[in-house]
This record gives sequence, structure tokens and C-alpha cells, in this order.
Amino acid sequence: MTRTSEHDRLQGATGEPASAASLLADAVVQASAALSGTLVPEALHHAIAEQAARLLGADLSLLHCAPAGRALPIRLLASSGMPIELAGAFDELPSTPSLIRRAAESRRIEHTATDEADSERFPDVRAIEASLRPCWVVSAPLLGADRLLGVLTCAFGGRSAPSLELLPRVQALGALFGLALGSVERDAQHHPRGALDDAPDAGPPSQRRAVALLEDVRAELREADGRLAAERRWLHSIIEDFPVAIAVFDERSGGSLVASRRCEQICGGPHPLKMPASPRRALLCAPGGRPLLHDEMPLVRAARGKGTTCEELWFRKPDGSYVPVVVSAGPIRDDQGTILGAIASYEDVTHFTERARLHQEWISMVAHDLKQPLTAISAYTGMLLRRSQAADAAGWSQKVLAGARRLERMIEDLLDASKIEARRLSIERRPTDLVAHLRAAVELATAERPERAVELTADEDVPLVLVDAARMDQVLGNLLLNAAKYGDPGAPIRVALSRRGAEVEIAVENRGPGIHPDDLQRLFQRFQRLSSGQSGNAPPGTGLGLYICKGIVEAHGGRIWAQSQPNETTSFHFTLPLPEAAAGDG
Repeated sequence: MTRTSEHDRLQGATGEPASAASLLADAVVQASAALSGTLVPEALHHAIAEQAARLLGADLSLLHCAPAGRALPIRLLASSGMPIELAGAFDELPSTPSLIRRAAESRRIEHTATDEADSERFPDVRAIEASLRPCWVVSAPLLGADRLLGVLTCAFGGRSAPSLELLPRVQALGALFGLALGSVERDAQHHPRGALDDAPDAGPPSQRRAVALLEDVRAELREADGRLAAERRWLHSIIEDFPVAIAVFDERSGGSLVASRRCEQICGGPHPLKMPASPRRALLCAPGGRPLLHDEMPLVRAARGKGTTCEELWFRKPDGSYVPVVVSAGPIRDDQGTILGAIASYEDVTHFTERARLHQEWISMVAHDLKQPLTAISAYTGMLLRRSQAADAAGWSQKVLAGARRLERMIEDLLDASKIEARRLSIERRPTDLVAHLRAAVELATAERPERAVELTADEDVPLVLVDAARMDQVLGNLLLNAAKYGDPGAPIRVALSRRGAEVEIAVENRGPGIHPDDLQRLFQRFQRLSSGQSGNAPPGTGLGLYICKGIVEAHGGRIWAQSQPNETTSFHFTLPLPEAAAGDG
């Protein structure tokens, strides 16, 4: 069971819980009073171990001397709360690596939870874990005038991480204990025992030591506060003047945030997470304009361990205008892996989105201008085919009509590819019976290519799925066409529909020469055309079919991939999410 530290139970004058700063100061005063009358080194060692356990709430505290060298053992000076089973285990630590020796060598606080890795690495942690499992262990160097005078180690049973105020408390008490050890050491060198007692008009020795010790503590704290304030000013200056739009967020301290001036320029005011909240601050929105909830913010997610890379979002400025940005965010961790906060960068991509918009408009205009004459060509060729009696004229008409239709499909593919690239592909979801839809697609493929058998198998428990039926026809038509073009003409094409938890999976499989593993990685990229069969020649087409399939499936919230065994089978799979109610029923 974890002990509660003595000063954690203190209250202020009003009866309300005291602040962290006042509790820390009170702990230092209590420790100073407890140590002030202790002149004998051995008594001081035991007092330090006892005060550390009492004021920090530790189940076990150990005080070791400063190591005389790397190859020499570290001797135990005093302990508090030592279990019987650990008696003698820490009297002399060998020269092998340990958490205590690591703190002595680094001269900074080292701490760890007793997991398997640290138990194997540090024998002192392993010994403590055997008695206090689970526990959290901290080792602090005790310094006096930049000299290492000892190492204080505390173990807390039932903890896997420290509370926010515990490490500053360890640091403050460690500084005090180091001053006390240094004072006793200097006292022993310059004032032989009994000299202070004989000095006239100097007051009781314990009183003189208490006053001197408190003055030393105050001086150390003032110097530490000054250094900390200077470091904070320097860090704030770096962040604010950074030429890239960045923001640093600390959710632990009430959600404090520091942003660069460039970030506030993009926002048109304070960052959305800036506290206190301002009515003139920007809003961070999903593409389309929906404001993000607090827990959806990239900085908040990163502060909780979930990073973001190149996520496209919008800033809605106070004047109502939108700025598209690409956001990357990640957690800030200390040496032990503890998350201290998060940092995010924001890149204004207005220029790129405007170029994409103009690019799409140009393609749409070209496609529209090309489709008008093609529609006329197709219509008149169809009329000519129906009215012509000559066999030659009918054959020519059929070729012209087939070429016009192929060109129409290529234009539609280019138009869809441009919409996918600009993330403007329109999807109109409606409840759809996928079993019936697949059956109709298979019947159409069989009618268009009677020489190729297509077999369908489907699970019976597939509910209605919200999809754009026309877009699904595009995906299925493309996969079935590829299976016919690249597969063995004598082998049937197999289509399967199955339920997989909260989603359904559709697979189209054919037998044939297969796809090389290196080619599988680039199948769904733009303008990729693979060779057909043994000829090694790529069939006609734009190479956009699978890229468009991927865009349509992902716009529905699904995934698409391919599997192939050379000279055996090749299958394309894609998933579609089920509605929440149907997913819950599964």
C-alpha cells in the first residue's frame, strides 16, 4: 500500500487544501527543522532517510555514500522502512550498473517503474521489486557545492508513475539534504567537536546551524528559480520567433499553450487551444468546415500519445474565412518516456489547394469540351449503324462507335482521377443490398463476356450497407474487367462477399500468370499498367482504373489491397464499413 506523505495532509489557514508551492515550502521547513540540531554525521544520515520517507510518502528510503570510483562499491549509510527480506541487500552495491550508480554518475534524478526491462538492467531495482511489487523507484544525487555527497533512493509501492508534484519535491528535499551533508562535512573540518559549545555569545549550536541551513536553502531556491525563469523566457522566445507555424501544448498544467507568431498569423488570432478562451480566436475544423471537438485536436491527441502526420484540416479565422493547413503533431517525452506535452506544426497549403482547384477546373472544362463532339459522334454512328445495309459500312460504324465509347471512358477516368486527387469525389450513400447488387454486376459481366464464367458466393447475414451504388458499379466493373483481361480464359472468375466484424469484404479472384511482388506495391498508383499474360504487352487503357477504385473505396471509409501467387491466383479485396447499428448486432 502506498504511504501518504506527511505534508500531503496539510491544509492552509482557511481550512482549504494548501497549494503545491506552499506544501513544498512547508516540507523544506519541516526537514530543515528536523536536521538543524544534528551535528553527528551518523545521526544526520539516519535523519535524512527518515525525513525522506516521511515527507515523500515512500515505503522505503536508502541513503548511500558517494562512490569513490567506478570500480568501487557504494556503501549504505542509512535506511528507513527496510523490509526484513531486503536486510543486507544494499549494504554495499557492486560496480555493476544500477539505478543508484546511474544517478550518481549523471548527477540528476533517475526514476523508473519496475518493469521487466529495468528489472533485468538494474539489480537494485530488481531487489526492491521482489518486496514492493509493483513499485516506482527514484534515485536522487545529493550535491553540495557541485560535489556529490550521497545518493538518496526512495521506493513507492503500488505506483507505476509519479504524481506531478512528487519530482519537484524530491528535487527540493535533495538539495536541502545535500546542503546538510556539506554543512556537517565543513563543520567537522573547521570546528572540532566542542569548539562551538565554547564560543562566547554565539547562541546554542543547534540554533546557529538551523539559521545557517535555512539561509543556504533560501539562496539555493532563489538561484534555482532564477535559472528556471531564464530558461522559460529563452524557450518562449525561441517558439514565438520560430519561422514555421508551431504550437507547444501542456495539458497537465491546465492546457497552457505557446504558439509562434507565424502560427497566429495563419489563425488570424490566438490558437484554438489558447487559454483563456477568446471570442476572437480561430477554430480548427475538418475539411468541409465542421469544428473539431477538444479531444479531436491534433495537439490534444498527441499529448495523450497519439501522433498525427500530414493531416489536412482547416483554420476558420475570426472573419469567417478558411485557411487549409497540413498538420503534424507528436508527443514530447522525457528520458524515461513520460509524456510532458505535445508540439504541432501547421503548413498553410492555400497555394497548393488553389492550384488543385484550377487543375480540376481545367480538366473538367477539357473533358466537357471533348465529350460534346464524342456524344455527337456516338449518336450519329449509332444511327448510321442502324440504317446502313452494307456489311462494310456496318463494320466501320461499329469500330467508330467502339472507339468513341473507349475515349469517353478514358475522359471519365481522367475526370474522376482529378476529383480524387483534389479530394472532391462526390459520394451519395444510400442503403444498398450488396448481395443483390453483386448478383446484378455478375450477370452484366457474364452478358458482356459470355466466354468467361463468373461465380458468386455470399454470406447470408450481410445487412444493408450505405454505399453509392453507381460508384460501386465502377469498382466492381473495373475489377471484373481486369480479371477477364489478365486471367486464364479457361478458368472461372470468382466473386465472394463475406462479413468481417464491423465491415464487409468483397473479393474478386482469377487464375493466371499473377503479379510480381514488386508490382503489388504500385498497383494502386496513377498510370500503372501491367503486362498482360505471356506477351509482356500492356493492354490499352489509361492506367487509372485501380487508382480510381482505391479512391472510391477509401471515400466510403474502406480499404483495398491485392494478393497474388505467380502462375496461381490473383485476388483483389476491398472492405466497406457497416452502419453502427448493424456492426453492433454482429
